[in-house]
Amino acid sequence: MRNFRFTLITALLFYCIFPFWNNNYFGQNAPTTYLISDDFSPDGLDKKLNSFSLTGDERRLLKAYSHRLKGQLKLFLLLMDSLNAPSVAFTSSPLFTCFYHLQKSYYFEDKGQLNLAKSEAKKGLSIADKQQRKAWEGLAYSRLGRIYGKQNNKDSSFYYHKKSIEFVKRSKGKLLLALCLHEFAKSNNRFLQIEQAVNQELLALELVQKIKNDHFTSVFYQFIATLSLSAGNLREAEHYLLKSNQKNNRRLNQLITLENELINFRLLLKKALPVEVVVHIPKIVRLLEKHQVDAALGEAWLIYGQALSSVNKSDSAMQAFTNALRFFEEQISPYNMAEVYLLIGLDFAQRNRLMEAEQNFKRSINIYANLNDYRGLNENYYALSQIYLRMGNTKLAYSYLKNYTEFLKKTTFSVDSKAIEELTQSNSREERERLIDTQEEELSKELKEKEILQLQSDRQLLGIVIVVVVFFLSGLTLFFMNRQRNTLQEQRETEMAQTLLRSQMNPHFIFNALAVIQSYIYENTPEKTSNFLVDFSKLIRLILENSPKEFITIDIEKEILTKYLTTQKLRFEDRFNFELTIDENLISKRAMIPPMITQPFVENSIEHGQLHTVTNGTIHIAMHERDGMLEIVVSDNGVGRSKASKIKKKTNHKSMALNITRERIQILNKKYKGKGNLEIYDFDENTKTGTKAIICLPLIYENIIFEGNEKNPNH
Repeated sequence: MRNFRFTLITALLFYCIFPFWNNNYFGQNAPTTYLISDDFSPDGLDKKLNSFSLTGDERRLLKAYSHRLKGQLKLFLLLMDSLNAPSVAFTSSPLFTCFYHLQKSYYFEDKGQLNLAKSEAKKGLSIADKQQRKAWEGLAYSRLGRIYGKQNNKDSSFYYHKKSIEFVKRSKGKLLLALCLHEFAKSNNRFLQIEQAVNQELLALELVQKIKNDHFTSVFYQFIATLSLSAGNLREAEHYLLKSNQKNNRRLNQLITLENELINFRLLLKKALPVEVVVHIPKIVRLLEKHQVDAALGEAWLIYGQALSSVNKSDSAMQAFTNALRFFEEQISPYNMAEVYLLIGLDFAQRNRLMEAEQNFKRSINIYANLNDYRGLNENYYALSQIYLRMGNTKLAYSYLKNYTEFLKKTTFSVDSKAIEELTQSNSREERERLIDTQEEELSKELKEKEILQLQSDRQLLGIVIVVVVFFLSGLTLFFMNRQRNTLQEQRETEMAQTLLRSQMNPHFIFNALAVIQSYIYENTPEKTSNFLVDFSKLIRLILENSPKEFITIDIEKEILTKYLTTQKLRFEDRFNFELTIDENLISKRAMIPPMITQPFVENSIEHGQLHTVTNGTIHIAMHERDGMLEIVVSDNGVGRSKASKIKKKTNHKSMALNITRERIQILNKKYKGKGNLEIYDFDENTKTGTKAIICLPLIYENIIFEGNEKNPNH
């Protein structure tokens, strides 16, 4: 029963606590779970790093990943160098090993070792496949798509990107799907398929808006702004740049804030406002250097150089371009290097240094040709045609101008620009419609949430009340159980004590009885001995049957006393008389009395009261009810206590009967909360003769004992 109550209480507590505990503890406790969850963000990763249980290598790997997400490429490479040793292992989780290989893939990509990057991505894919984790397989396929794109293998790049989307869809992770679409959009942009890139980025944007991930919503807005700027849609670029800044509310992510500033500077250059760029960009460069954002520093110096060139500060522009080239060479970024050489060529052309301009245009052309970037080639073709025209080399001028015009005939740039504008404007209209619908849904949801919160509050209050009541009742039950257990223990101890005392009294009486028989034998009176033995055996049988009991009825006690007094009377040859006066109500109601409680006083009256030496010696025993107690009076007209004590001293007799009886009365008082006592007086106070013993006991009836679940005293 106790185990059942404990289980019930535990179940109730678990029911009340588990929902909160479940959300806090099981939600995203594993790092690999958080990395692919819909609420992942770089800032969130930094906050959670200390809460994860990680090894040293695992912590360094996540820290390296955090640096890469923040654009801190040197710090990323430095930490990855420390994790490149053969001793590094991630035994706690196969998925952590998969994540490690994907980060190594980025590591080799940043070092320009694309084949090694591809190999690491495939290792990660193999682990994810063995673990049957579609989400991680999708991430590995996305990595392969990006690497093949950098190797200008368009077909393989697009194949793996589509594969990544297919696998991630099976995992049902919206953020992962959005990130795979984002990577596919970047590859489309690399291969100059701008319309497809915008379309995929808008799909990615819609997904992160649904899961309300502000960080990646801001990132995707930023990329759409960049695509719009590349297509020449300045108004759309400004629109999405503003949205990106709004989502990056309070400048929560430093990298997004600084990158958005750089996009804004490009917009200002497109609007022919280089002075504003020259004034404000140094601050951004300092911030990028302070936060070690290497990924954006090269572009910042490029924009700075372009702005300085536009305001005819060529020397400063060349220094800025040199800084930009240094960062792009370290990062092995050929696209950006080609753009820097183009801008350097334009600056030299502006200063009429045609040979230096020609050299830089050709450097740019070589890089763009290797990258199959026809748009970059086309800009260089036109610039070279103008250079050769100014040099007087009309043949070469015509050749490069012809290449330029042929590209314009083939290109769909203007079509792309219009299509992109239509896509972005359509998305803006849809966003407005979604915003209206969302506001209506949120209003409706707020009302429902208020109702639910009220219901939850009531339910929680009820739960608390139930828990309190259960605790209170359990405590109360345990208290009473303990109390009952203590009471039963006390009763058992009391019964054992009484049994012990009775066992002490029985030998005392038997000893005296045997002394009587011995005296008969010495007197050589066989007939008296026989009669005495018959009566004594009947008496012994009654005593043996009833003395082990805690209580006997008064009528049985009466029978025992009668036989005992008769036996004693035989012994003293009828030289004393006895009277028993018992209230009939006590007999009819079956009042109970401890066995042999009166026998010691009767024996004292006979033995120490010297009744056989007194004329008309009499013992009178009375039992009646007084003030709710059972009063027993044993009186005699013997020699009295004073003379009896003198006789005891001569015979060295020590009576234990009085002490035993007092102990029995105390035990009964303790068990039945009574006020029983024992008092002894002289029967005649003037002559100091005779003795009167008054015993008061708790009045107990046989039916009360049964109601109290005590065992039947007669069995």
